[in-house]
Amino acid sequence: MSAEPANLEILFAEAVHDRLVSAIRSRFPRKCFGYLLSEGSPTAVTDFVLFEENVRNEPKSRRQFESYGRYFVEHHDAGFMASPNETWRVQKEIWARGLSEVGVFHSHRRHPANFSGIDYELHMERFETLWHLIVSMRNPLLPQLRAFSVSRRGIRELGVRLVPSTAVADLEGASLA
Repeated sequence: MSAEPANLEILFAEAVHDRLVSAIRSRFPRKCFGYLLSEGSPTAVTDFVLFEENVRNEPKSRRQFESYGRYFVEHHDAGFMASPNETWRVQKEIWARGLSEVGVFHSHRRHPANFSGIDYELHMERFETLWHLIVSMRNPLLPQLRAFSVSRRGIRELGVRLVPSTAVADLEGASLA
């Protein structure tokens, strides 16, 4: 695998960005989690999918989250875990649409869009090849979005550039040559 360019940035179609922020805002204060999708390039977002079913408070998942500390004991709404059935259904839907996952995202209700230790641990359990977007909803009128490259070597913030939706297809080939 080649090294990432120092100036790597995520190209986010404006209309997709606006729909994503609107969908997360409409669910607030619920935690949101999903995939960012592309037609080809690992850095050009052309769509997204949100998970509906959060099984974080089912006994096994609850124990896992609560093992991370008091914060997760006191805040039953902190954390998100998708069910295996929904995960499989979403995966088949993505394949049927001819798209692929390029990133994962989740929302923060109380915190800024910082990538925490638990974010890192949960990301590395399943998503070693994907980047991660955090959407902070501390102020729902002004959500904060930050993207991160996540690997065993560490975490690095990525730029996010909003581009006209019609331009994403043209830009896809230039983003990670």
